[in-house]
Amino acid sequence: MRVDLAVLADYATWMQRRTMTRDLEYYRLQPYSRTFEIRTEGSERYLLYRIKGIPTIAGDGATKDHALRNLRAAFDDYITWALDEGLEIPDADRLVVLEPTPAAPAHEVGADGSIDADAPRTAGPATRRLTAAAA
Repeated sequence: MRVDLAVLADYATWMQRRTMTRDLEYYRLQPYSRTFEIRTEGSERYLLYRIKGIPTIAGDGATKDHALRNLRAAFDDYITWALDEGLEIPDADRLVVLEPTPAAPAHEVGADGSIDADAPRTAGPATRRLTAAAA
């Protein structure tokens, strides 16, 4: 029996996240969705990012990097505070699992280099797709 080490590593990471204690590191690993707005005050333009599942967490900045750093700091502060107070922290609104996508078999490529239109299109055996896991 052949075991794909990449799939095994993905599964091990998923199991570790699933069985982790719910501390700051646990919540940092959750795939929370983010939203952003471009705002203008006077002649100043800035970005405002929010965590979709916890809209009270926001970070702003003149650049994307600065806004995301501020969002991370606000996230850490909020999670630490909520854990200290024993408050319920919402889980991420989506769970993302990496699944390997098989490469198209060689017989689907014609001798002239043409590819069967009905064949699945992939970039190769290392291609992965993100799929939402059932809640």
